[in-house]
Amino acid sequence: MLTYIDVHLIYTLPVIAVLALITWPFISRLELFKIAFVCTMAFVYTTPWDNYIIFHNAWMYKPKNILAVIGYVPVEEYMFFVIQTVMTSLWALVCTRWSPACFNFNFNKTSYTLIRWIPILVLTLTAVQGYNIAVPGKDTFYLGCILWWSCPVIIFLWYGAGNYFVKKSTSTAIAIIVPTLYLCWVDRIALKDDVWHINEKTSLNIFVADDLPFEECLFFLITNVIIVLGSMAFDKSYGLADTYTFDFPLRYGTSWKYNNQQMRAFVTAECDMSPSPVNDIRHCLNVLKIASKSFNVASLVFPAGVRLHLIILYAFCRVTDDMIDSEPNVGVKKQKLMLIERFIGEIFADRSADYDVKTSTSRKPEVDWQRYRQELTDEELSCFRAISRISFYLPRKPFYELIDGYRWDVNGKMVQNETDLLLYSSYVAGSVGTLCVYVMMYKSGVNIDDDARHDFVIKKAQQMGQVLQIVNISRDIVTDSETLGRCYVPAEYMDDAAADVNTLCTDRNPWTLGSEKLKTYATRMISLANQYQLESLEGIRYLPYEVRGPVLVATDIYRGVACAVEASPTYPRRASLDKWDKILIGVNSLYVKSLKYFFQADRCKQC
Repeated sequence: MLTYIDVHLIYTLPVIAVLALITWPFISRLELFKIAFVCTMAFVYTTPWDNYIIFHNAWMYKPKNILAVIGYVPVEEYMFFVIQTVMTSLWALVCTRWSPACFNFNFNKTSYTLIRWIPILVLTLTAVQGYNIAVPGKDTFYLGCILWWSCPVIIFLWYGAGNYFVKKSTSTAIAIIVPTLYLCWVDRIALKDDVWHINEKTSLNIFVADDLPFEECLFFLITNVIIVLGSMAFDKSYGLADTYTFDFPLRYGTSWKYNNQQMRAFVTAECDMSPSPVNDIRHCLNVLKIASKSFNVASLVFPAGVRLHLIILYAFCRVTDDMIDSEPNVGVKKQKLMLIERFIGEIFADRSADYDVKTSTSRKPEVDWQRYRQELTDEELSCFRAISRISFYLPRKPFYELIDGYRWDVNGKMVQNETDLLLYSSYVAGSVGTLCVYVMMYKSGVNIDDDARHDFVIKKAQQMGQVLQIVNISRDIVTDSETLGRCYVPAEYMDDAAADVNTLCTDRNPWTLGSEKLKTYATRMISLANQYQLESLEGIRYLPYEVRGPVLVATDIYRGVACAVEASPTYPRRASLDKWDKILIGVNSLYVKSLKYFFQADRCKQC
């Protein structure tokens, strides 16, 4: 005969184990806190209600089917409060994490008001009616108890997150329906085996399926709505703080001030906020979808806040690079370079040192936006505005290194040897690697300034950036030549450097060199990248644990491009990975290769 603990051992705990295996790479500190908080609230809020229900004999348990009773409730029932919450929360994470939270804000005042208040009115009336019909001993008792118990908490959550919940209607519906159907199936098995019994005198005796009362289905549906809505409430408040950094300046932590800020974000109506930051982020994402497909795919596995700010960072680097590359006139190139440098100077005007950052609170930089509106396209302006909103916790030096890389291109400086190639790659990509570390540390609540591993981690991030840039250069020999008239192949690789450089930069006819020669150049550069690749990965284990797997995914996808170049019998015009190759690399990196980086040493011996 099935017992209550058997139900958990056979039907609920194994599901949690499977979901935990699926979601563990995505469980950040924020997700852990969210799940723990929702579990705690579910336990505290449900315990007195469950005792009340059982006291009035709406549910009954045979002593031989349970381990023990605390109050009127079996121990296994208390376990179920947490088990269901964890199960549904993990499943909701799988369903809802894939799009940035800010894209699900509702800025329409009229629809926002209607979506917020009409359901609250209906729920209020339902709660009152539920209280009225919850008369002990009557057939409406169980139904009434469900209604008066659940409606107040749904009203509270709906006030702050109802619009966000509706905007994500497809994913939230899947997050609710699947666990509801599963738990109804498990409930039916338990009821048929008499693990517990629903009192016919306090039930409507309407059955959705054999041995499955309507109230049970409603209970699982409503409780899963509460769990998913609770998760959405956290996501909405996190997303608002990630997007509106000047209005919600405190970063993740356990302080009362931070929790108070997040509660304020929860109750804030998005329609009262300016949509400009969200529109700017949308422009940033569009830039990456076109110009950096590999990063766009890799970014999906980062925690939400980290992903959002990495999108902003990468888009700014991409759009400023394009500002230089897309301009054929050298004089205009120099003007655009001066514009970028002036902007960097403005957003970091209050810094006293190259790596001075403002992590305690955000600061709105003094920028002459009217002037930039006249000099930048809408897309460029959006990326500039977006980076200004997160610049307070970023160091200024890597941005000036990035400008040095642009200056290299503007001046048409040639790459003479591997030392030059590494230096150029450090300027344009090692600098970005450094900035990525600051984003990951800040958004994970880690204070890099007081970390003894700072220099080591930054050095490895710069190396990783160099490796990925060299891979890009090896892939883009033809593209750089045909579209930009540039050559980053070290002259020391060439038998006749003057002739080859003329072919690539002046004639812009790279194929006349022959596929074999192009492949040789690319292979030598990839060999150089391989010398630093494994060494650069040593820094991953010292990053916050929630970004280690995603960083490995990002590097391995880029490395997959190098493998595609090497595996091609001839030099490909532009080697790339298809969607499924990226997915397979991502799964392998996230779930298998990343395991070795989750056993962090007590300290960094290299520091």
